Amino acid sequence: MDYVLLLGLLFTVVYAVWQRYQHIQSMKIKAALNEFVEKLVPCRVEVRSGEFFLFESITNVFLAQGQTPREVELAMPNDGRIYVNESADRDILAELNEYHMLDTIVDKSVVN
Repeated sequence: MDYVLLLGLLFTVVYAVWQRYQHIQSMKIKAALNEFVEKLVPCRVEVRSGEFFLFESITNVFLAQGQTPREVELAMPNDGRIYVNESADRDILAELNEYHMLDTIVDKSVVN
């Protein structure tokens, strides 16, 4: 009978320790996810007269401008945040490169 009580007590202690471990792991994952989401900055790209203007979507704060995606990249703040498009599914530099390619294609078709 003592063994049954001892096994029950041991099981209870192991289960409590396991639950505590799972809770701590869950909190670590939540903290890491929150930190990552806070680093994401959705941006809006405007193209005027062949010049790219980059604005933060939520606050409409001006971030950078340039004639090529590389110029915009060099002018962007280097603060460790991750700049993405408005739907947050692509890096802003990929978005700028797409705009640049479309603009180049349009310019070539007009000249020819």
